Amino acid sequence: MRRTAFWFVIGLATLGLAVGLVSAQSTGAEILVNRDGVNVRLFPAIGAEVLGFVDAGWRAPATGRSPDNQWIRIDFNGEEGWIGFPVINLFGDINALPVADPRSIPYGGFEAPRSGISSASSPVSGKLQLSGLRVRGGPSRAYPVLANAPRYTIFSLTGRTINNAWIQVNFEGTLGWVATQYVEIQNGASILELPVDGVVADQAAISDATAEDYEATLRFLLDRVDLAQPSLDAIRGIWTTIALGDLATCGPFPARPTDYNIPNPLFAAYFPTLDPIQRLFNDAMANIRTSIDLWLEVCQQPQPQRGVVGQATVTGALEAVNLADQQVAELRQRLNELLPPALEIGPDQCLFTYQGASDVLPVIGFNQIVRSTFEPSTPVVGFCFDANAGQTLRFEFLQVSGNATPRMSVTLFDNPTAFIANGLAVAGEDYLSVGPIIINTTGRYLLIISHDDDFLNEPLTSDFALLISDVTGATVAGPTLFIDPNTGDVTRTDPFVPPVATPLPGIPTPVVVCPSLTLTCEFLVTCEFAQACLAAGNTSLDPDGNGIPCPNLCPGG
Repeated sequence: MRRTAFWFVIGLATLGLAVGLVSAQSTGAEILVNRDGVNVRLFPAIGAEVLGFVDAGWRAPATGRSPDNQWIRIDFNGEEGWIGFPVINLFGDINALPVADPRSIPYGGFEAPRSGISSASSPVSGKLQLSGLRVRGGPSRAYPVLANAPRYTIFSLTGRTINNAWIQVNFEGTLGWVATQYVEIQNGASILELPVDGVVADQAAISDATAEDYEATLRFLLDRVDLAQPSLDAIRGIWTTIALGDLATCGPFPARPTDYNIPNPLFAAYFPTLDPIQRLFNDAMANIRTSIDLWLEVCQQPQPQRGVVGQATVTGALEAVNLADQQVAELRQRLNELLPPALEIGPDQCLFTYQGASDVLPVIGFNQIVRSTFEPSTPVVGFCFDANAGQTLRFEFLQVSGNATPRMSVTLFDNPTAFIANGLAVAGEDYLSVGPIIINTTGRYLLIISHDDDFLNEPLTSDFALLISDVTGATVAGPTLFIDPNTGDVTRTDPFVPPVATPLPGIPTPVVVCPSLTLTCEFLVTCEFAQACLAAGNTSLDPDGNGIPCPNLCPGG
């Protein structure tokens, strides 16, 4: 996956929100914690890592809010922290706070991102003296990793957080954030010379809407449904117990699932499909939250009323649970219908994915004939193969029957646009050879066979054979694949040109033996082989009867 697509793939984003600068500076809003032992979490979600605890009376400036307004961001011991809204009192306008979520929204927001692609530089530089370091999308461990800077890296420092705990850096064109404690400031410069919140990236770490992002979003929604299911099951059990006349214990309470708003570019590109999915998802999450909140209200009543539930409340809660059940089931059905089926990979297969589409391809070896076909609906077929650095390979195509004009392309498996070799047959010819080529890097490669003529006057059909030959250290001549005229089967010969033997005193000259009497001059690679086959009885090699076979190989033939 491209690094620039990660925002779509791993997290939430906002729809219809003009996300402004996310800054650690005060926005004028402040929180007051209203109970003891409140968790401060790494990102805005139940189950996120707990950074620490605060007690009733603890105050802090509010620096941001989650997209669903259920969490408030604060500065906590030099790191971004998040506190749930039910355990705080907020002084100020929540709508004045910038929307943020380190899992999905870049630091600074989409309109002024403080991470991404950038050419920014600075006279202040820093060095990683002791170890390598992850470069993140914002000043917190909750932000995604954009790059990994190795030990002894020196990079420009372009910004800092107001508490100086994190520094904005430009690492090889990627603007991101690293923890200050691991960076040595160079040349006596001061971190205070850097601007608070850093500089804006030239381009946010976000891609255009693609099929890859679309499929990843659908899978992410399905994962979110699975994460919400335990909360739905737990609150269903609580209200069912109460409806049957039994007592339910207050706490621990199920996690409240949050809404999901699909990123604007993707939402616009796939609006007819994604809009009803998003509406259904958010309605389902709202109903789960409603059923949980009703139980929270019951449990927050003072004694002796705590735990006493009226019939209207029970009825309303069960209606919300039942509706959420139906919506979750419908969501799973819709999402599974939209997602491609899971592909099973065998031991001799590879999973190839490009631009959101995936296919299972066969893995083929060297010096083995492989048969395949073109059909009108499949004018392209692919194969994987593994090769070692320094190997010399030759690729051959032989059309047994059909009307295809073949093209062969060899590319890197993880970058199919990086062509290593490419060849196109002349229209009307059934044989194509590409190479020999020298492999530079050990790894997996892709062999693509395609039909190149878009102007056929008849349906495309082709039955063909492929051969990858390891010809390392050999001189190659002549085709290797051929059709046996006696059996009609595809077979192969040795593609190597035999070395010329230098007679030595007392050592007889090696005898050249005809490899097959069925071979024609086109497939015999040397004059010596042609002479041996003529002597063995293949008179078709000498149609003029002058005793010299194969004019394409032997002078005077």
